[in-house]
Amino acid sequence: MSLFRYSGLSTKVKAMKGRLLSPEQFREMSDLHSVPEVLSYLKKIPSYEKVLADKDEAHLHRGAAEALVKQSLYYDFGKLYRFADLEQRVFLEDYFMRYEVIFLKNVLRYLFDSNEDRADIDLSAYQAVFERHSEMDPNVLMQAESVEGLIGLLQETIYGKTLEMVGRSGKANLFDYESALDMLFFKQLWLDARKHLKKADLQVIQRSAGLEADTLNIQWIHRAGKYYHMAPADIYEFLIPIHYRLSTSQVKQLVEAESAKDFMDVLQGTVYGRDMQEAGTAQLEGICGRLMDKVHTLNLRTQPYSVACLDTYLYQKEQEVNKVIKVIECVRYGLAAERIKEYLA
Repeated sequence: MSLFRYSGLSTKVKAMKGRLLSPEQFREMSDLHSVPEVLSYLKKIPSYEKVLADKDEAHLHRGAAEALVKQSLYYDFGKLYRFADLEQRVFLEDYFMRYEVIFLKNVLRYLFDSNEDRADIDLSAYQAVFERHSEMDPNVLMQAESVEGLIGLLQETIYGKTLEMVGRSGKANLFDYESALDMLFFKQLWLDARKHLKKADLQVIQRSAGLEADTLNIQWIHRAGKYYHMAPADIYEFLIPIHYRLSTSQVKQLVEAESAKDFMDVLQGTVYGRDMQEAGTAQLEGICGRLMDKVHTLNLRTQPYSVACLDTYLYQKEQEVNKVIKVIECVRYGLAAERIKEYLA
């Protein structure tokens, strides 16, 4: 039955996966000398041609360029949704919350960066997909002039209540708001998966979402202690309330570790210890990223005719978009090609 239900969708996903950027294409982009050159290069790639085709890359500022690149996420989501059956669409509707969070994070970043110009950002791709899958209006949200104004526009949604709670402290920063949105997404996806998915599909999503919750919690605990010098009580407030392969006691030990060495000693005693051997905290983000790559590869290999084909492709597409934006940022600041390739690796 799974083979019957997912055979067509699996074939569609394989075709779309063939259009993802290759390592060689990323190396070629790294050798370019300006952001317009990078955008011109992307125009020749089928998956980015639609969002960039009628744009003058020479006059796109950074925010507008990044917004256009991110729109390819929404185009691909729409393609998969149109091809999916009713049951697969239920999962995609639940998953769309991730794209709402990505959009809200963008709006928050604009609000915290007073130098960022929003006037030239094209929201047409967002508008089309949000009209079908969301109760929020991107054009209205992008007009918010303050965080308080954005919260007011979201008052009737779960996002509004969450952001309002964060803002009550009076000293919330961008990290606080983004963390709260991520926590809300994973908690909701965990609940929705258990409510809507059957056994094989549920196992796939719990494996990938559970690992991502664990790895994000590990990174946030490290950052909160090292860069924000947050007290343990405050760190707990920003953790995703999902314990996949980290026990409650292990999370407590990580939060209350007194030094980076103590933190790594505790981490190496967890189920993730083998991956963390001989690694320092500077390598933490890369290791967590590789763990996420591995779990999606495992899901697709062991359950190819399941929701894994959707979950894995959407994950890979999001990683690609993040890397493209990283290239744009690096080229913009004039980093040497070899340095950019090191970042991408």
